[in-house]
Amino acid sequence: MEKTNYVKHYIAGEALCLLPERAIFWERRKSLFIADLHLGKSGHFRKAGIAVSSLIHHHDLERLSGIITEWKVACVYLLGDLFHSNHNSEWKHFTDWRMQHPEVEIHLIKGNHDILDDSMICSGKMVVHDTSYILEPFFLSHQTVNMPPGNYYQFNGHIHPGARLHGKGLQSLTFPCYFFGKTGAILPSFGGFTGHVVLHPSGDDAVFIIYNNSVKQMPGLVRQ
Repeated sequence: MEKTNYVKHYIAGEALCLLPERAIFWERRKSLFIADLHLGKSGHFRKAGIAVSSLIHHHDLERLSGIITEWKVACVYLLGDLFHSNHNSEWKHFTDWRMQHPEVEIHLIKGNHDILDDSMICSGKMVVHDTSYILEPFFLSHQTVNMPPGNYYQFNGHIHPGARLHGKGLQSLTFPCYFFGKTGAILPSFGGFTGHVVLHPSGDDAVFIIYNNSVKQMPGLVRQ
């Protein structure tokens, strides 16, 4: 049965599938872009005396496994903030998960929360990039940075973008979203234990909200 809950969006002539699971699948390269898992964030809260279950991270990795299987992903590009803080038991869960997908190549472009020692990160059998990675025609980073000369389109995460829709009266709801500007895109946070920063797009931007296990473009915002 044909999938109908995602949106296909074209950048630089490349077909990108915007998935409701908050990940982008690049058809030609069979590659997946995700950002901001923040594994270990629940443990960070538990150390502060706030009871948050680590199962939320387990569910995130199960969701990632489902995408890899369903879309036959060959390579995953993690756009930073894979792990929220210093080492704890949830890192072991990630390395166990990694062993379930030995055929998949994984790249990590480090974010501001990726403070684990590189040798430990590499124990997760990933290729690690300090700040950015060029994957023509795309430039991958965690935060928006200056790009080198060339006709690249930038992908990053970091701010956990959200879009606010207003109903009748004063009612409004905020949804995670994909944000496409003229020179770059911001991915929603893949991790389930994160908030959202509401963005205010212009008429030149394309915004796709995620709700009810589907992706829809916000009305009135169509990028030419």
